[in-house]
Order: sequence, then structure tokens, then C-alpha cells
Amino acid sequence: MAAEQKTRNGSQNEHIRRWCALPVPYPEVKVQRPNRFYAELLLEDYAGQVSETTAINQYFHHHIMFEERYPDLAELEECLSIIEMWHLEMLGETIRLLGVDPQLRTLTTNKQTYWCADYVYYGTALCDRLAADVAAEKAAIANYREHQRLIRDPHIVEMLERIIMDEEHHLKLFTEAMNKYCNPK
Repeated sequence: MAAEQKTRNGSQNEHIRRWCALPVPYPEVKVQRPNRFYAELLLEDYAGQVSETTAINQYFHHHIMFEERYPDLAELEECLSIIEMWHLEMLGETIRLLGVDPQLRTLTTNKQTYWCADYVYYGTALCDRLAADVAAEKAAIANYREHQRLIRDPHIVEMLERIIMDEEHHLKLFTEAMNKYCNPK
């Protein structure tokens, strides 16, 4: 188990070498003890409307739509979607350690709600897509901060803080793209 965890953490930190990544290592994925309430909160970040699953799919869709005319934006969207995949993996492992099966669903309303592709903002134009990406990062940061406030496990709080650092970096990169393409001077 220790060797498996060490290998997993090593590969988990490999992605910080990507050009769009924040070069700060991630903490080890661990929890103090199983806790269904914490898992339910993290399922919102994992597969809710504002979630890593939504961000991955939205950013990858935007990557495809930008490829032909805006290769720099396409590259940004693809790179950030890959970083969001790392967040998804860390959240999934944490949810599992908390004692809940990390299916693409939420449980906080006393019923299962499965992730839906309707959560993705597909958009129709460059600037509305970028504006949606900026809004998604802001909403994710707010959700993570609220979950940090509700969770008393220091390992999870530390992981969420590191994810928030990434989301703030993504917000900066998307804002720079908005300024370049949507707010010409």
C-alpha cells in the first residue's frame, strides 16, 4: 500500500510540468477516517453541476471548437482540462477513502443525481465560451472554499487548498485570454 501510494503521488505530481500548470506539488491523498458527509460534499465537486467533470468536458469541447481558428486557446483549454482530470482523480480517491463509491453523481439532496452533459456550457462564440470558463472557475473556487469551511479533516482541507490554487491560476489564464480576445484596446 505505501509503495502504491508513493507511485500514485509521484505520477500525480508529474503534470505540474505542463506549461499551463502551477508548479506546486500536491499533498498526499489521505483522510483521517471514513465520513459520508464529507464524501457527499466532495461528490458535488466531483460530479455536480459545478464540478471537475463539468470543467473537463466544457474545456475539452471549447478546445475542439477553438482548434481551427485559435490554436493558442485550443491548447490552453486542452491543457487545463487535463489538470482538471488530476483534480477529478484526487477527489475520486478521497471520496473512496471516505467510504463512498465515487460514481459520477451527487447525494446531498437525499437522492442520487447523476452527472449530466447539460451541465456543460457549450457556447456559440469565442467570448461567451471564455466568459463561461471564467465563471466556471469562480464558481469552483467558491464551492471549494465553502467545502473547506465545512470539512474538519486537515488532509482534505489541504488538498482542497491546493486545488483552489490551481483554479485561481486557471482563472488568471482565462482572464488573460478574455483580455486578449474580447477586450481589445
